[in-house]
Amino acid sequence: MFKLFWSFILIISLSCVSAQGSETTVNLKENTVIYHGKLSPSANQKLLSILKNSKSKVEWLSITSEGGEINHGMDLGDIVHDYDLKLEVNEYCLSSCANYVFSAANHHRISNHAIIGFHGGTTGMEKEITSFIDALPEEERELTKQNLEKYMKSAVIRERNFFEKIGVDQRITTLGQSSEYKEFAEKEDFIGWYYSLEGLATLGVSNIDVVNPPWSYQHLSEKTKFFKVRVGGI
Repeated sequence: MFKLFWSFILIISLSCVSAQGSETTVNLKENTVIYHGKLSPSANQKLLSILKNSKSKVEWLSITSEGGEINHGMDLGDIVHDYDLKLEVNEYCLSSCANYVFSAANHHRISNHAIIGFHGGTTGMEKEITSFIDALPEEERELTKQNLEKYMKSAVIRERNFFEKIGVDQRITTLGQSSEYKEFAEKEDFIGWYYSLEGLATLGVSNIDVVNPPWSYQHLSEKTKFFKVRVGGI
């Protein structure tokens, strides 16, 4: 039950790596905006303000983020796509950062140890939501159900439109939930999945340059791991 609860909370409101209470920072350095921390409305708004008011053209967004609420991820993804920002990841871009921000960029630059860790989006959550609600005290179920159904209905529609807009296969947020990866999903230390560069390209995320190649996956920590998901055998 804890695993199910945590999976659900990751998608709705929290990130998959603790932000340790630190505030997200967004700063401009030459032609690059450096975004560090959990995705948030205030951080996204600061980025937007920089883009609108900068005297010189901002070309890159360098991000290190554990993710955040899905709408905040899509908000940032929209900015990246609309301003055609190139995306740099030196350390990690996880959960909503991978799902919506990394996926939205047309050009990427990553270190040879960067972690692009995906986690389930809005689709395929019906059973998990039902189980989550059923586990609540009876007096809390109906109101919680109404709130979650309203939230998910809006988010599901938005996510579908988002991936159509950026031209990326929406399955990028669900392939790791396949039964073939059940053994990993049941382990507490695996919190999501990653793709090979070829797999990402197959799903529509291409133009990824690796600094000092080759790129190779490394666990973020012993308690924060991602398993590899194959795309068409890749």
